[in-house]
Amino acid sequence: MSRSYKALFIEDSQADTYLIETTIGIDGIPLEAHFVRNALLALEYLSQLPKEKFPDVIITDVNMPMMNGYEFIQVYNEQFYRHHKDTLVFVVSSSIRRSDMAVIQQLGTVEGYFEKPFSLEAYEKYMKGALTPMPQQRPAAA
Repeated sequence: MSRSYKALFIEDSQADTYLIETTIGIDGIPLEAHFVRNALLALEYLSQLPKEKFPDVIITDVNMPMMNGYEFIQVYNEQFYRHHKDTLVFVVSSSIRRSDMAVIQQLGTVEGYFEKPFSLEAYEKYMKGALTPMPQQRPAAA
């Protein structure tokens, strides 16, 4: 992987943000990370980006104030997905209830699920698998 990937992390916890920042620095995946503290800021940030600067990966926390991760993904799907089908979307949560997994599967555009606390093993498994082949080589969703 010689290309640097762009990632957007939506995380309201400073401790979790710190853990993610330290994790992404040691996994060998060249990643330009941008962090926002809530889903509303993420939507604003995405709406201002030119297509070539749009993230390759979006990782959103589920439990956040104002707008949760599920609501973010619903708005993302309505506003951005059709123009950015190669962007990979993941969710992060400390809950692995069946109801949460069912909601994630219904959203359709979610590539995977990270359980908190954020672990290097899970991150490498999902990210390396998802970013190889590169996002632009992935088949377009119907």
